[in-house]
Amino acid sequence: MEILFKQKRTSTTEFLIVGVYENDVLSETARKIDAYFKGNLMKALVSASFKGKLGQSYLFTSLEENEYPKVLCLGLGKQDDKTEEHMKEIGAHAYKLTALHKATSVSFACDTLKAELIGFGAKITSYKFNKYKTDVKDDFSVSEFYLLTKDFRTAQAEYEKYFALNKGIHTARDMVNEPSNVMTPIKAAERASELSKYGLSVEVYDEKALASKGFNLMLAVAKGGINPPRFVVIQWKGVPEDKSTHAVLVGKGVCFDSGGISLKPANGMEDMKEDLAGAATVLGTMQTLAMRKAKVNIVGIMALVENIPSDKSQHPGDIVTSLSGKTVEVINTDAEGRLVLGDALWYAQERFKAPIVIDLATLTGAIIIALGSEYAGLFANDDELAKSLEQAATITDEKVWRLPLCKAFDDMVVSQIADIRNSTNVRDAGSCTAAAFLKNFIKDGVKWAHIDIAGVTMAKKDNIFCPKGSSGFGVQLLNKYIEQNLEK
Repeated sequence: MEILFKQKRTSTTEFLIVGVYENDVLSETARKIDAYFKGNLMKALVSASFKGKLGQSYLFTSLEENEYPKVLCLGLGKQDDKTEEHMKEIGAHAYKLTALHKATSVSFACDTLKAELIGFGAKITSYKFNKYKTDVKDDFSVSEFYLLTKDFRTAQAEYEKYFALNKGIHTARDMVNEPSNVMTPIKAAERASELSKYGLSVEVYDEKALASKGFNLMLAVAKGGINPPRFVVIQWKGVPEDKSTHAVLVGKGVCFDSGGISLKPANGMEDMKEDLAGAATVLGTMQTLAMRKAKVNIVGIMALVENIPSDKSQHPGDIVTSLSGKTVEVINTDAEGRLVLGDALWYAQERFKAPIVIDLATLTGAIIIALGSEYAGLFANDDELAKSLEQAATITDEKVWRLPLCKAFDDMVVSQIADIRNSTNVRDAGSCTAAAFLKNFIKDGVKWAHIDIAGVTMAKKDNIFCPKGSSGFGVQLLNKYIEQNLEK
């Protein structure tokens, strides 16, 4: 779907969408149309018990030939709600209304609404993943979505950054929605390399390179699978004269997680293709930064493996020496994500020496028990970093809830025969002890945040912004955090 900005309504559109606020307060364009029809638009709305609630709709038509053959009235909700999220929701409802009436071309009269945000909401909602459907005869798509606004040139310019954000979100969704026999570690690394066309620098390390560097934790997870691991380093240098790296984003990329020798139950295991969502979010964020030419230097890391049981798999009870030199007792091979991240986090700090490191991972089922599918779990060793991420979450509505780090949790991951252990084998504080494990790989003085996205990475049913499947959670959050706190 193409988002287009115009100053006037064009004759190419089939429908015109106009807004109505709560309690039947007409928008500027709706008032003009009501006057054109001598008050009959308002009479029709009242007759239909239309109240202007967000997402409510009404199709107003006239049998006589006129300038407005098909007018779609869309409820805009509260008139004083000017938040970014509210504008996005209006755009999402506008797209769904257009699809409902199977209009291939539509105009939306934005009036006082921010046209660029309406366009973003419509565009992100238009996402579909049907590449494996052999019968798409009834599949409908809008070809032209016109946004009518007085200052259309400014809106068009502002929309470019939202277009970049949309592309990043859709990239993350695509990666997670792909089946694991397609989105292998090698294929995921290739997907990252393809995005170098936007100005990203992409390095890919194979298993031999990882062995030579000492990525023993990551390799221990990967050795059971037939698809070899890949470690991807993506750099965006938006301020090339500044040689420093302002932050590193690290993503867990377990392309399929069976649990290894500590095998998961069969029921629901097909969803474990989603375990690369952290890496997918990192890639989508890096694409967005590059496409909008963000004035910041950011590194993204994707640690890509499979966790599969075989005669080569690591065993519960194994002890592995990490890249940092710490020894790790593997209590549970299904606690593999923290092993992969341990090496990745250490590498990120050793090489790039950035003051801020943020990792994202579908790390624990315990976070779903705690926060459901509404919030991601946020852990941070720095209050300022946590607050900044929470502020970005509020704006984007990608919600996070901060959970504690403390010595009691640190003590729970101490091993009797190695330095640390990857699981406690008890249900207590599962997400907190996982974060405590990761903290062992964070250097003194580095500001670090860990975001557990296990509960939010997949939409269990269609929602306002995406169909059932990958949500692309985290791309908006990270992009907003970087925009507000790190860009020059």
